[in-house]
Parts: sequence; C-alpha cells; structure tokens
Amino acid sequence: MDPGLIIGLVLSLLAIGASMVMDGASLGALVSVSSLVMVGVGTFGITFASYRMADVLRAPKALLVGFKGQVPDPDLVVTQLAELADTARRKGILAMEDALEGVESEFLRVGIQGVIDGLDPEAVAELLDTEMDAVDDRHNVVISFYRSMGGFAPTMGMVGTVIGLVNMLGSLEDPSQLGSGMAMALLTTLYGVLFANMIFLPIASRLTRLHETEMAVMNMVRDGVLAIQAGVSPRILVERLEGYLTPDQRVGHKGRLEKQEAPSSNEVAA
Repeated sequence: MDPGLIIGLVLSLLAIGASMVMDGASLGALVSVSSLVMVGVGTFGITFASYRMADVLRAPKALLVGFKGQVPDPDLVVTQLAELADTARRKGILAMEDALEGVESEFLRVGIQGVIDGLDPEAVAELLDTEMDAVDDRHNVVISFYRSMGGFAPTMGMVGTVIGLVNMLGSLEDPSQLGSGMAMALLTTLYGVLFANMIFLPIASRLTRLHETEMAVMNMVRDGVLAIQAGVSPRILVERLEGYLTPDQRVGHKGRLEKQEAPSSNEVAA
C-alpha cells in the first residue's frame, strides 16, 4: 500500500480525534450503526443505480489499484525502447520479435508487433490510439464512479438527518430526548461529509493521478514505437523520450545501454 495514503488517513483521523478530546467530548458519541447504514448502503445503492453492472464490478479492482498506488515506470519504458531501437538498428526490424520476450507492457508489445508485421505508420498509430482511447474510457468511468459516491454521500447524510429530525419532532412530548435525538440526526450528515472527503473523493483523486501517469507513459510508448519505425537513431530516440522524464532520470543513450542487462522487477502496465 502506498505510504502516502496511510499517512493522510492517519493524520485526518488524528485531527478529528484530537479535536474531540481537547473539547472534552467522547469518541463514542460519533458511533451510530443506523447512520452508518443510511450513508454507506444508501450511497452505494444510488451510485449502483447510476452505472452499468459491468462498471460496478470494475470498481473494487480499481480501489485496490488506488490503495497500492502502482504506476508504470517511465524510466524503464525509455530503457526498453532504447534497447529495441538498438536491436532494430543493428539486426533489423524483424529481430525485435525476440527482444519482445522481455517486455511486460502489453501496449508496447502491440505497437512493436505492428511494426514487425509491416503495418504502415498510420496503421500503427491508429492501432495504438484505439487502445489508448479504450483505456482512457475505462479509467474515466471508474473514476467517475468514486467521484459520484463522493457527491451522493453528503446527500444521503442530509436525508438521514431530515428523517432523524422528523422522528425527533414526533416525540416532543418528551423534551429530555430532544438533545440525544438531535445529536443522532446530525451524525448522518457528519458521516456523509466524512465518507465523501476522507474516502470517496481522495480515491477518485488518486485514480485520476494514476490514470494521468499511465496515459503519459502510453503517449511515450506511442512516440517511441513510431520513431523506431521511422528509423530514428537510438541516441536521438532516447533524447526525445527523456523529455517525458524528470531531470534526475535523464541519463542519455549510453546510460540506458548500461541498464539493459540489469534485471528489473518493475512492472509496466498499459
């Protein structure tokens, strides 16, 4: 799991708990099973009704991706493209087929295979663009799913509060119950705001950032594949693709050659 996620959630919970302790309040006052059911189940139900079943079934997997925070390694991608460009320059385009055995990125494999199969540059570009559009659509639907949950949760909190107030006003003959009834009613609003701003919206933001990183890497792969097909020299190719990287990751073509034999456990996903 990404440590940034853990640190952020812990700090948020500590801030809430510490503020309550400072005010002399009890953390037990925030516990309400009925409010939890109203906000949690109600939010999921409304969101479920807003999307197709296939979209809903992809949401748990996306949640795991958001927690892990794994992104494609652009530095590794540049190194692999440099190796493929060297192979194409020294042994010819067809020789890249053997080099593909060590490439885990399916997107990169599809692009290089199109070059090996003799597709023209326009066809290779269209092939890669179609895959990128499909990935973009799938990711945006899942991101929208969690963003919708972040929007529905406060609404369900307000619904629960209104229901609680109606029940409370129906028992005005017992004034001693008004305080506890009001507190219970307001808990659903609190749960809705907390669920939205501490769970659903942060997940949507994390998935958005991961998606942007993956799309940037896919654009890099697209540029690299087309450059290899056009016969661009490996050195020029590396210089061009390292423009996608941070300055500390730019080691040049010679540095990439030194990495070719070094094993790597990083996974490049498309």
